[in-house]
Amino acid sequence: MELVTYKINGGVGIMKKILVYGDSNTWGDNFITGQRIPDEKQWVNILRKKYNKEYLFLQEGLPGRIAGNDEIMKKYKNGQDTFISIFRTNAPVDTVIISLGTNDLQLKYNKSSDDIIKDLLWYKDKIEESFNDEEDKIKYFNSKMPNIVYILPINFDYQVNASAIFDIECEKKRQEIIKYFAKENISIITADNLDLFEDGIHLSYQGHKDMAKIVEQGLCL
Repeated sequence: MELVTYKINGGVGIMKKILVYGDSNTWGDNFITGQRIPDEKQWVNILRKKYNKEYLFLQEGLPGRIAGNDEIMKKYKNGQDTFISIFRTNAPVDTVIISLGTNDLQLKYNKSSDDIIKDLLWYKDKIEESFNDEEDKIKYFNSKMPNIVYILPINFDYQVNASAIFDIECEKKRQEIIKYFAKENISIITADNLDLFEDGIHLSYQGHKDMAKIVEQGLCL
């Protein structure tokens, strides 16, 4: 595979790759139009443009994707089913960002915070399991373990606009998930009070700008 390179003070360096595996807020869902917001307005691409000579952001978002495998009707939304193939397709990478969990909190899935936590931790376990396989370690990692970072579920409007999808118990579960990860030795990025479209779920244009800044700070870019 050809390496992406850039010049540094007359020399040549290797561009670092960051895989972002997420849901509709990684994809860039626009509630107003029912379509996707322009590429340049999506938080992943805001960072891609800003750091285009240092980091290659690999945007792997899908509307409705869940951390677990609880979706029966639309199985393509099951995050665990597709992660390994997507990870290996983009490998090797320097950082893996798992930005999931919000959809798992929906009332229709009726999942406990413990179940969602287990599903989120599955990704870290699978990456480590693959790294410990000698063949995988050479082929998909270049013998270097990537950084694993979680973007935990952001705020949603469970009181008004998204009340048919989330309720106060969903918010309590979201806080329980954040509290658990905060006390563990796991790299996390959290965000509250981000601006949303009128549906109370998806990041607005301003929300994407703010998310880009938060992730930038969280990754220490």
